[in-house]
Amino acid sequence: MSRMPASDSFDRTVVIADAPLAAFSTLEWKVVALAMREAANWGGGRVHAPTRWRRLLGWFTGQDVVRPLADPRLEALRSFVCAARSGHRMAERTAIRLIEFGFDRDQISAVQALAAR
Repeated sequence: MSRMPASDSFDRTVVIADAPLAAFSTLEWKVVALAMREAANWGGGRVHAPTRWRRLLGWFTGQDVVRPLADPRLEALRSFVCAARSGHRMAERTAIRLIEFGFDRDQISAVQALAAR
């Protein structure tokens, strides 16, 4: 019987059904996880700057204002995951932005498969 190596001694890779192997950084996986949680409250991919009105409305309703990520590359990834998770037609446009930011088609299809679950 073989033993699994300690978690420090091997590289964990996420393999999704028939999706190709995707290589993301730890930060990119964190953005994907964040987007998966945010997808339920996603309003068409629109992330707004926190104006006084939005902060006041948030104070009354208890909902936080969704702020864009500082890195536009990571923000594009978050928008894509939210759009793909909710089945929004904007996913195609955000996929094009991901390609412009250097993500490859394998990475995009892997994230799309994960978001569809």
